[in-house]
Amino acid sequence: MLPEFLASSYRRYKEDTVLFTTWLAKAAAASGYKPKTTKRRDPVEIGPPKSVAAVNGSEITEELASAHNAPGCLKGDGLKAAQNAADGINKATKEHNEAPTLTTVIYTITTEELLRQAVAVSKVRVESRVEMPASLRSVVQRAIRARQRCSQWFQSAGVQNQHADKQHLHFIGVLEQSLKILEPCKEIDGVVLDHQKQDETSLERTASTGNRFTALQVEESPDVDPFELTEVVGAITVPDETKTLEEKPEVAVYELEENDEFDEDMAFIIFCFFEDLHRTQAFIGELWGKYKARKCDLHTAAVATNAAFGLIRQAEEDILARAPRVFNRKRSWDSIATIIFSADAFEQGICPEARLNSKDSLRITPFDDFIYLSTARILMKFAYLADLPADRGLQYPFPCPPLRSSYILRPDLLGTPEMDKREQEDLFLSRFVMDRYLWNFYKGIEHKNSTPPPLEDELSQSLDRLIKEGVLSVALVFEARILLDIQDIMGNEINRGYQDLLQTTSRIDKIMKLKVVDGAWDVGATGERWHEKDVDIVLRIKLTSMNWILESPTNAFPKLKKTMLSNHDSEAELQRVPTLGVGPHVGSHSHISQGPKRELQNPKMRPPRDHKFSTVSMRVHQVSDGIDLLDPKFQRFLRGKSLEFSDLPADGPIDQEFEENARELNIESIQPSTDPNFLRLTNPIYCGLVSFSISTNFEAAGIALCNRHQSIWPTAHLYNAVQRNSNISKAWPEMEELIELHMGALFGGQLPLSAYETFVRCALALGLPMSYFSRNRRNLTNNDRMRCSQETNGLKLEVTKISSIFRHYFERKTSLETCLVKLGEVLRKPGARATRNGKDAWSRPLTILQFLSMLEAKLPEISQRLQFDYITLTKQSINLLKKIRLQIGQELHVNHPVMPSGDSVDQTLAWVVMLILEENNEIVSAVGNSSRGAPAPTVGPQLAVAGQEMQKFLNTYRPQDLISNFNALPRPTHTPSGICPNHWNISIRHVPLTPPRDLVYFVQPNSYYVHTEGPIQNAEGQPSGHELNPTSLLTLQTTARLIMKAFTEGMGANMTSAPWSWATNDSDFARRIIQVMTDMGVRKDLMDMQVAGADELRICDESWNNMRQRLTGLTNGS
Repeated sequence: MLPEFLASSYRRYKEDTVLFTTWLAKAAAASGYKPKTTKRRDPVEIGPPKSVAAVNGSEITEELASAHNAPGCLKGDGLKAAQNAADGINKATKEHNEAPTLTTVIYTITTEELLRQAVAVSKVRVESRVEMPASLRSVVQRAIRARQRCSQWFQSAGVQNQHADKQHLHFIGVLEQSLKILEPCKEIDGVVLDHQKQDETSLERTASTGNRFTALQVEESPDVDPFELTEVVGAITVPDETKTLEEKPEVAVYELEENDEFDEDMAFIIFCFFEDLHRTQAFIGELWGKYKARKCDLHTAAVATNAAFGLIRQAEEDILARAPRVFNRKRSWDSIATIIFSADAFEQGICPEARLNSKDSLRITPFDDFIYLSTARILMKFAYLADLPADRGLQYPFPCPPLRSSYILRPDLLGTPEMDKREQEDLFLSRFVMDRYLWNFYKGIEHKNSTPPPLEDELSQSLDRLIKEGVLSVALVFEARILLDIQDIMGNEINRGYQDLLQTTSRIDKIMKLKVVDGAWDVGATGERWHEKDVDIVLRIKLTSMNWILESPTNAFPKLKKTMLSNHDSEAELQRVPTLGVGPHVGSHSHISQGPKRELQNPKMRPPRDHKFSTVSMRVHQVSDGIDLLDPKFQRFLRGKSLEFSDLPADGPIDQEFEENARELNIESIQPSTDPNFLRLTNPIYCGLVSFSISTNFEAAGIALCNRHQSIWPTAHLYNAVQRNSNISKAWPEMEELIELHMGALFGGQLPLSAYETFVRCALALGLPMSYFSRNRRNLTNNDRMRCSQETNGLKLEVTKISSIFRHYFERKTSLETCLVKLGEVLRKPGARATRNGKDAWSRPLTILQFLSMLEAKLPEISQRLQFDYITLTKQSINLLKKIRLQIGQELHVNHPVMPSGDSVDQTLAWVVMLILEENNEIVSAVGNSSRGAPAPTVGPQLAVAGQEMQKFLNTYRPQDLISNFNALPRPTHTPSGICPNHWNISIRHVPLTPPRDLVYFVQPNSYYVHTEGPIQNAEGQPSGHELNPTSLLTLQTTARLIMKAFTEGMGANMTSAPWSWATNDSDFARRIIQVMTDMGVRKDLMDMQVAGADELRICDESWNNMRQRLTGLTNGS
């Protein structure tokens, strides 16, 4: 069922008419009119709300929902619309903390009574006349247009069912006449009147157009003022105040009496349903057009499309629930489409079954496009797969007839551009279904041995139900039509979705750097590890990519498909089965009974008969290939073709005309695509969903690491303090983006403006009690510090709410229906400053297109947030805070405690930041309190050191900027003097000082020019005495940045150029540093570092010995 906050076209029509009739009845009563022919329905009691859902500007309770099927009450959208119009009083009572029991009394009035009420309202004197709100008038016009579109569509289709058409025109005429009578009572609104004229012109243009689909392009409704309409709803739903205290208050609702004929009302409902489908199809087409034009990202296009699929499926469920004994859920497309199909056939002078059996049924008409008949016929070819016994499945690739096999009777219809396109669609969709058949086989085997596959899109799941259960729904047909549309829109760029998915997985893999160490996954790589409770989500990202997405040894599906295709003898298969369902042997299983009739389904599964459809055959699905398979001539021809390659007994002569047509058409069974990744390359919806799913896990994993190490939020507080004191000249874009994303969690929604506020915010985030800020506070001990530094304390960042909703869906913890309901709650939530009318207006039900538009507008923001790299920022923050702590100890001799708790988690880093800010606050306060003497510094010394280290970090931290600058350097063959070759020797040299250090040493052998960068330990954030591991990833990345920094800054001699060639003294170092720089994106022409020859090594060693002697001599004071 569609969520309560969404309204289909038919439900919107019902709500509009109920709103108008209720307003008119109460306006007539206020004018002194007494109803004459009003019938009262059984009352519906509305008790205290248990759970509510916003509908039409008010709230509907569970009791109200359960009253839908109460005896004597209206059912379906009729009752729902009436109750939606009556529930405005619930909001007012809720705001007063009351929950009275209300009774909604539903009245049905005739069209004659409606006109009498309109006359009564219009004849009242001007000074006491009730004015009709402009928005209410627009709502009535919207209801009129809904009926008009349906009537015009059937008329243009040649369908002129007199009784149904008379009903449409009758309701249209009554509503139009009512508006005309009420013309003197309408509000004067120039804008609305101008829009009215525009809309009338649009309708006239539609009526004069021969193409029935022009009506679908008309704007759904004029601009209705939601605030004014909310006031109208509130005014007409005020309970009757004349009741005594003992009596329950009543809310009266009026609706038009309609004909009880099921056919007529259902035809209108189904027309509105297919109208919604075509509008949604146009919206999705525009969305993928934006993606192709790079105006929309893959996540937005795929997620919005999948949401549309889910909503259409729920709308179809609404229709099926109206008549469960009439509609066959297993073949719901047949059941639903037959309602319109039969009407169209009757008005052409033939019964529906005769039309299906005629040769003209192969001719494509706009009517067929309206019900997606051509797409449905392609899918019908595969319904027989569900009838196969579990132990007698077909071997891939199974026989699949092409579209042209259906045109043996009418070969003259082939060869047109339109038919060529239909044949290409048949080829593509058939191949897609065939590969889904193989994918399900592979998934069933691989799922037992590896991580579960990622959740697939709604289309893939619907195709699986078709293959396994034979379910052919309207939703599946619509989804398949959208996939075909996407192929047309994307064209040669159809594989871009798969490429975007690969880029997402590659980017995340490089950031996370998961490696196998001693047979187990190392989820830290550089030491920063996740908590064991978060390892599952980290490994899920990696294993999903390896086993189900990337072309890796663990993803065996491409290899399986290649093997199956190589073992398949296409010629033999084509000869064995020339077309689907021919003869009693199709893959060793019979699908044609021995009797005269062909039945694809078990007779018990046939849709039940209903007297209203007694003249309509429910066997639309049996004409799967578009021709009459029961035709004796066609059966003899097919049997004759089978005789050539089987031992079937002969059964009469072969029709020569059929045989000649078949030979000319050159019919061959459809073969699968040879591309092993055909499913992925051609389904960007799946690729976008999987990419979005991995991105939500990436965000959750990043925030889990961030919260585990407690380094990002202290760095954010320190960065804000340093920046506020203008101690740095460069911005930190990633940190500023983090602050913007989590302003509420980090700073309570507003950046602190003073040293005291900065200190207090940081201390509270650390977990200190308010007593810490009292005047006579006691000094904290190390035990206090440890208690405040435990992992359970400190500020915790949270994932994006919408991404959390989707992640539960991707992890199969919630259904798509629940996911969409929660999304609706988030998207429709009014702003904090919204007025009461504004909140009511936000809670009005949305159309499917309105909801999808809101989702499209929100998803780019969410997609951008999911790409934020919490992992790298966490590592950078840890290293930066360690450098600051080390430098404070060396320069100021202030030794902050170091208390690591394992896995490099040092919770005391947050404590260090708090103490830095506390000292700064004390010094700033002292400056404010001092009245004479020398001015005290306005920045604490520890904060000044932190600013210096942060400035150094910002000068080199951004590998993107550093790499871009390095790649942009010129690369001359000689030095600026033109004498020496532009060749450099680069190595890591150890300095035996106290404490020992390691430097990056540059030598130009021909000129003996030398340069050093480092120490590397300081650049890593390690103490100087730390023993360097030259093979660690962190050391190699630090070394690579120092190398690029040296060349981009000119090495102190204004030599800003990249080396023409370079060498080193160790082959392992050369291999590793080149690999790291390649991963970082350094220009390819420099990715060749050689091992220096003997002469060059001798020069470099001598140069270093001289350098080392000078360094040790300076240290010893000589």
